[in-house]
Amino acid sequence: MAHCLLNPLTRVKDLRPVAYRIKRPMIQLPCPEALYSGLDRWAVTKNQLDVPEFRRFCRSLITHYADEIEGLASKGCRIRVVGLEGSPSCGAVTTSAGYSGGKIQPQAHQHVRGAGVFFEELFDELRLRGVDFERCESQYVGKA
Repeated sequence: MAHCLLNPLTRVKDLRPVAYRIKRPMIQLPCPEALYSGLDRWAVTKNQLDVPEFRRFCRSLITHYADEIEGLASKGCRIRVVGLEGSPSCGAVTTSAGYSGGKIQPQAHQHVRGAGVFFEELFDELRLRGVDFERCESQYVGKA
């Protein structure tokens, strides 16, 4: 489960809260953006994070979680990876794209089909291990 679904303090400042009800036991994944850039970071899009250094950082976070997920799958648990709609890191089905660079100012972006950088790395690792999983996302709710 994406970290910010349970800990909204790791979200980019002023982003809307998310709605997710806990129904089953879960593993809370780390927030790669908060760990990499801190809690006072700017909002970014996937193309800004899709660089070798950030991908290496994401892979370094995944190993222990993938070990646990693989172990649970081997015990017959159904694995569902829950991401956050439009997240550049933890989008499971949609991510963000756009941003033309330049001076800091509000930038338009769009949500597009695809996974965020962190979840792409997680999915690749789970596939390498032969772990079957389902992808789903929680959506933004309320006002910004």
